[in-house]
Amino acid sequence: MGFFDWVLYIFIAICALLFMIMVHEFGHYTAGKILKFKINEFSIGFGKAIFQKKKKDGEIFSLRIFPLGGYCAFEGEDEDKPNTPGAFNSMPVWKRLIVLFMGAFFNFLSALIFAAILLMSYGYADKVQITNVEVPSEIYEEVQSGERGWLKEGDIVLAVNGEYTNLVYDKYFTNLVANIEPGQENTFTVRVKRNGEELDIEVYKGYFAEMSHSSDNTYGKLYSLDGESYSYAVREEEGKIQVIKVVDGKIEGEPYDVVDNSVVINDRTYAVEGDSESGFVLKGELLGVTTSNYRYGFFEALGQTFVFCGQWVWKILIILWQLITFQLDLSALGGTVTTVVTMAEATAMNMANLLLLIPLISINLAVFNLLPFPALDGARMVFVAIEGIRGKPINRKVEGTIHFVGLLILLAFVLLVDILHFVT
Repeated sequence: MGFFDWVLYIFIAICALLFMIMVHEFGHYTAGKILKFKINEFSIGFGKAIFQKKKKDGEIFSLRIFPLGGYCAFEGEDEDKPNTPGAFNSMPVWKRLIVLFMGAFFNFLSALIFAAILLMSYGYADKVQITNVEVPSEIYEEVQSGERGWLKEGDIVLAVNGEYTNLVYDKYFTNLVANIEPGQENTFTVRVKRNGEELDIEVYKGYFAEMSHSSDNTYGKLYSLDGESYSYAVREEEGKIQVIKVVDGKIEGEPYDVVDNSVVINDRTYAVEGDSESGFVLKGELLGVTTSNYRYGFFEALGQTFVFCGQWVWKILIILWQLITFQLDLSALGGTVTTVVTMAEATAMNMANLLLLIPLISINLAVFNLLPFPALDGARMVFVAIEGIRGKPINRKVEGTIHFVGLLILLAFVLLVDILHFVT
């Protein structure tokens, strides 16, 4: 990818992130306008203003030089102004709570919208549909006569050996099959939905030869065969096509030579298709299974989008808990720079990835902003709630100092995780 291509994808990523931040601040702004709060400024970005427009009521709309942020500034947000109509801290507690909450709510609402579009147009890997099946020759007659049940095109995969697919715990069809331990029974059960009915189909492990397991820049496409925990890759070395065994990113053992477009591994024969330019495919003689993400219909997507977004909320909370309990390294996280780079890389691979990243990052913004940490909306809601319970506010200067220190800590944390993410 050329330099200008990279700049374009970075620009697209920044615009997408800016859009999500703008949605958040627009949530505060919309609630403030409806509830008659006095708003001084709605700003996209931080730093020096490069564009400003002032309305007749005194509101200022600004575009500032650093686009990775924004704010909606209310009159009297950090001080008491009882004589100023619409001043933030002079408004009833319930109105302030609504205004503070609506930023996260708008993020979640936008996540629902984009998730629905994603599920209808591309689907997601937690629910796949079988698009092609080659029946093994030795059971072909039984399948054709109906004596034996088998997978069919159009089947929607629900579970493998009783374990249902689930995005929260990264349980997808491919890794559920790959994680079947060698040495167990030579069959496993796939629960599918067919014509509105759920069926359990017994499938032989050996027939699932082609299972894309992961992606590796060194070895290309990797395959997990017969449920083994290690993987295989096809390579061309000095004009000779070979299959190598890859364990933890390293070659183990002697390579298997490909002869007449086939290779024998553990007494089972696999076909090798393709070439060095288009890429090689390792495929079992007995059965080739192709799956694609299940695409939801309009009404299906309307309901499933709540489940999809709810699962991501739960997954984010699990990650936060792992972080707090030191089960997860900080290097696994990322700040603003990491987010932009990740979005740019994903967009460079496929523009459709934006449809996944936008709802995910929107949900992250919603959850993160509702955390009761100083400077975040969640902490401000806590202070407002305390004021409602006590009947009087905590000293505004003390609250302001707490939020200021919290902001510094957050900025330092975001910088730290960005550094750790790129250097480790």
